[in-house]
Amino acid sequence: FIILTVFEEHIMTLAKLKSKKGYIFTYEAIVVAIIFVIVFYVGHFAITHNILTVHEEKRNIESFEKANLITDVLYKQHELPSNSYIPDYKKFLDKIKERYYTSENKIPGTFDPFTQADLNNPHNFANVPNVSSNVNLTSVNYSVIYSDNDYVKTRNLLVPIKTCRYSNNRTISENISNGEILYFAANGSSTLVYINASSTEPTDAWFLVNGVPFKMYLNSTPKITGFGKVINTHNWEYYEPNEIKLLNVSNSTSITLNITYNQPSTIYVLKLKPENISCVIELRS
Repeated sequence: FIILTVFEEHIMTLAKLKSKKGYIFTYEAIVVAIIFVIVFYVGHFAITHNILTVHEEKRNIESFEKANLITDVLYKQHELPSNSYIPDYKKFLDKIKERYYTSENKIPGTFDPFTQADLNNPHNFANVPNVSSNVNLTSVNYSVIYSDNDYVKTRNLLVPIKTCRYSNNRTISENISNGEILYFAANGSSTLVYINASSTEPTDAWFLVNGVPFKMYLNSTPKITGFGKVINTHNWEYYEPNEIKLLNVSNSTSITLNITYNQPSTIYVLKLKPENISCVIELRS
């Protein structure tokens, strides 16, 4: 019994440490202290990480919402028509807007590549088609650089793929494909004589002319259409526009329309095509 008691006291002595000031520490106390410190720092790190994560997510959401609003405004600013066009062609565009779309300043659901927009924010547009034009005064070439920090919004919009003013012409020839819309008008005293249509391959074609539906079977031989029954004639003061939509064709052929007036005049043309237009905004610099 005496031997066991001495052994136990010797073990207890080994399990204690004595500081220079005389304080006695056990290994168990040191281990508990270390565990406490580890738990404290792990907990502090976890709480701090969560707080920073919440702030980061909030900042990301705010950046996302801001970019979303910017793209909406940019799309709105780029609607057709802009003030980039020469005055008489601009009048023609304004008449199209008033007659077929809205009394507002722009045509909803369109994208005008010639619009000059400035929001003091970096922005790019992608998938803008080449525009054939002889009436526009300015040019907007967009370049896009994608990165992980970009917000991209894509819309299917009507884009002008041809803006043209023919001077001193009686007949014009215009190609139109499935889903495209053709607008035209003549100034002065000219009146429409006829519109004939042909196609590169035999096809059934469905048109909507000034809101009136037409169905025709077409081939390579030009055929007189009945479009003249619903076509607007001249107007001395305004450029009365006409609208021809190619709703569908039985194959992917292109339709050629020959529009003939009774005397030479200035003829205005606008052709719109649905295109996917992407607006790219940098979320954070």
